[in-house]
Amino acid sequence: MLDMKENLNRRFADYYFKPHPVFSTPVFPKYVIAHRTTGSSDFRVRPLGRVQDQKPYRYQDNPFAAEHLFTFQFIRPINMTNFRMHPTWEEANVVVRIWGTWIDNNKVTFKGKWHVLYETSHSKGPSESYKECSELITTIRIEFNRNILMYAGIIKQLQDYNDTMRSDFPIVLPLKGKMLYEGVQTLTHNVIPEREFEANSNEQNFTEALPTEVMFKIFDYLDLRSLSRCAQVNKRWNLIASDLHFYQEVDLKMYWNKFNIDTLGKLKEKLQIVRKLDMTWCNDYPGSFDYQVTLEYQDILINILEGTKDTLTHLCLNHTHFSSKVTMEQIFKCPNLEELRLRNNWFWSIKNWSESCKELMSLTTLDVSLSSVEESSLIEILKKTPNLEHLLMDDCTWLKSVEPILTTVVNYNPKLKSWSSSVTFYLKDNSQAYEEFGKLTNLEYLDLTCCQPRPYGNRWLECIAINCKKLKRLELGSWKQLTDEDLVPVLTHCKELSHLYLPRTPNISSWTLSMACTNLPNLHHICVFSCEKISKELVERLAERYTHVNFYQIKKRRERVL
Repeated sequence: MLDMKENLNRRFADYYFKPHPVFSTPVFPKYVIAHRTTGSSDFRVRPLGRVQDQKPYRYQDNPFAAEHLFTFQFIRPINMTNFRMHPTWEEANVVVRIWGTWIDNNKVTFKGKWHVLYETSHSKGPSESYKECSELITTIRIEFNRNILMYAGIIKQLQDYNDTMRSDFPIVLPLKGKMLYEGVQTLTHNVIPEREFEANSNEQNFTEALPTEVMFKIFDYLDLRSLSRCAQVNKRWNLIASDLHFYQEVDLKMYWNKFNIDTLGKLKEKLQIVRKLDMTWCNDYPGSFDYQVTLEYQDILINILEGTKDTLTHLCLNHTHFSSKVTMEQIFKCPNLEELRLRNNWFWSIKNWSESCKELMSLTTLDVSLSSVEESSLIEILKKTPNLEHLLMDDCTWLKSVEPILTTVVNYNPKLKSWSSSVTFYLKDNSQAYEEFGKLTNLEYLDLTCCQPRPYGNRWLECIAINCKKLKRLELGSWKQLTDEDLVPVLTHCKELSHLYLPRTPNISSWTLSMACTNLPNLHHICVFSCEKISKELVERLAERYTHVNFYQIKKRRERVL
């Protein structure tokens, strides 16, 4: 299982981390995130778009939204007292938090507002909100939100600040999502039992005079942690804070470092009428994987699903590994399910889903990106979700061809608005298969980044432009053979187009950029990163003339330490 995960990691990124080791005295190195100058393997950071984004299930528990993470392991324990980040790479990223840990003792080394590491017109510059961490750590976890960016980015390398340290020590293997099988298997946070406190007779309690209805309204603004603390104040507060009304929308992503069997088992009693449940990252961190514990998680999750199958509408299990075939069978017994997200679930197979899959008439969003979904299973699911509107299957390398999936969508999912298959179908199909996109007349979002067909043809773009009048966002990144002539139908017919992404398309010239600004009245964002035929001077002139359009043409620059 570990070998499979490491092999998959090599598809996304090569991360090199060269920290200074700790000898007889502590060393306080500075680190900088920078791009790698050699090699072609990297992790592409793309905005998912605004159509199918996951909205926070509980806004009180998600003040600083984080959608993705990287985990790095140091060669030896280090001290991060002088940890700083600098915008020295060519493309931007939004860092939300950075955690440092020695196996299971998580310490927050950075926790500030959204931090854009590239200064564009939308950036407020580097943040200086750092927290000192005097303890030695072995692993850091970087949480970021790529969706706030309107353009693409690439994370290349995590690198030592001091040039003299870069070549003295061996390289650390890539560690995105790597499972450590050594040390502590699970977090051992103790659950504080609910208890009653007697109020001091010398102090006046102003809340006692408030009606219960007012107290309910006040508690409605609290996050889960605050509710748990309020339940320990007195009997009245405990009764109010335990009301099931406060647990209809639950987001556990913020509490991944405190998540264990005890907390989930205690919370299970309060999830009897839950409608939205987000368990992203729960039980998915270095040192967390244990087969027996995983089975216990599955049992509790199945019990929750059995009791809430009539009320559950949104379920997110992104980046978790306690799902199984039995769990999937229970999920597909929820008739009112509207949104199902299973991103990055590699530790179980989605094979044979169709055996237990019933018709989900309410399902509108399905995210199986980075998962092991197979073509036959996905087709059966699509046949039983007639009202599906958003389909995300980025980096699903087990999918062999776009043609059978696209044909199924055309026949069974006519309401589809969003299709995202970045990298999934790279050079796997001929261009004739793509002509089926023209039959999806409700299509608004189409992401075919790194999905250039072979042999190449441009007729499918004409079919989309003529039939998909509602198209608002089109992404054709890394299409090496795409030309200005191919985009003429899009620029002529797709008047609703507001986002056009053409990064790394070397044959696109300034003509396409000028025509897009002239012919597309609703255009707001256009990305021409690494388009060699488009000059910086033209972009600056168009930016002055079309002030409502955001142009992204990020030029490469030399590495330097700020």
